[in-house]
Amino acid sequence: MNTSTENSFTPLRVWLLAREAELVAEIGAAREADIEAATASGVAATDVNDLEDQASKRERTTLQDAEVRRDRAELSDVRAALARWSNGTFGTCIDCGQSIDFQRLSATPSAARCIACQTLFESSRP
Repeated sequence: MNTSTENSFTPLRVWLLAREAELVAEIGAAREADIEAATASGVAATDVNDLEDQASKRERTTLQDAEVRRDRAELSDVRAALARWSNGTFGTCIDCGQSIDFQRLSATPSAARCIACQTLFESSRP
């Protein structure tokens, strides 16, 4: 990555670092909430008698689990982008080695692939 490219990517790096901190905080808060819920005094999960209450609790838990999985996946992508920044390959497609369009990186700073390779990658997934 040359100096002018690095300078134009600097705001993206700042965003990636801020997003990394946000995701770490969100995942930590979810973990703490799980621990508190498991140890909270009062009605235990097995003490819920009403079927609607049980269904509602399962739905909340499923949604919270999905949010944490999504946050962890995004955190992995953000950290991979920061690693590419550190090794000088940020903005270069991991598949074909071509430059990733700046507009794509502006929209998705953690993008690892150019549009063509990302399209091919997504179409080959089950």
